[in-house]
Amino acid sequence: MLNKTHVETENKAQALAMNSQNPAIFARKLTLGLSLLALTTLAFFSGSMLMSATAQAEDGLNPTEQQEVKAIVKEMLLSDPNLLKEAVIAMQMREMAQQQASVKDVIMAEQQALFHTASDPWKGAENPELTMVYFTDFNCPYCKKLEPELDKLMAEFPKLKIIIKMVPLQGQSAVDAVDLAQTVWLNEPAKYAKVKQTLMAVPRRLDSSTITKVANMTDTTKWLDNTDSRVADAVSANLQLMRKLGIGGTPSMIIGDEVVAGLVPFAQLKQHVEQALEANNDQG
Repeated sequence: MLNKTHVETENKAQALAMNSQNPAIFARKLTLGLSLLALTTLAFFSGSMLMSATAQAEDGLNPTEQQEVKAIVKEMLLSDPNLLKEAVIAMQMREMAQQQASVKDVIMAEQQALFHTASDPWKGAENPELTMVYFTDFNCPYCKKLEPELDKLMAEFPKLKIIIKMVPLQGQSAVDAVDLAQTVWLNEPAKYAKVKQTLMAVPRRLDSSTITKVANMTDTTKWLDNTDSRVADAVSANLQLMRKLGIGGTPSMIIGDEVVAGLVPFAQLKQHVEQALEANNDQG
């Protein structure tokens, strides 16, 4: 809620507008003044950026009008120092909203790549009510911890399908693990779930010896050092999607029209799925 001083400042600005001979011009000055107030916060980050932004905000005003705008900002800050904090929060919220809108646009534009790529492994419902996408790395400790939560999620929502996009971000052993798992999916898909589960169950970073042991345990040794030629393109496409979506690491998920990043608690995952299902039902 606005404090008393803030309200008094707004009332004073409204009174000035009423007394102005040209309310439209005053409104423009006041708007620019508020813009400058927000831009002032950039001084904490970049002086040159502030100068550039201030010049753009003042463009079109004569020197007298520029001084009046600056006076409005000064009076607001003196009357209510909290305005600076509120301006920072407002800017951050606007940036977050813009990022979310951009992500939604990318998800809409990349429907085929995200949800309908034949080379992607998946688990869950064959005829789903909701499909989510999961970017994962075999060497990611948070991915290892998230796996049981995803299993719980599928048990909670039998009509959920999870598409798995493997990305080797953490070392050569991650690359080798993806080469094996993706090759198995493309050639012996019935064995994929066991391969992935066993690789993920290793509590530490993988190495060549561990990957070989997993291949022995899952009867997939013939794919060691025999990577399917399609794997490189699949991995490249996954990494490209991450860049487009602004995803910087794993685990990351696409649920509905949102990116859900990090080791998310089950209750939060469940909430995202419920919201996405509700949105689907509203559209239907």
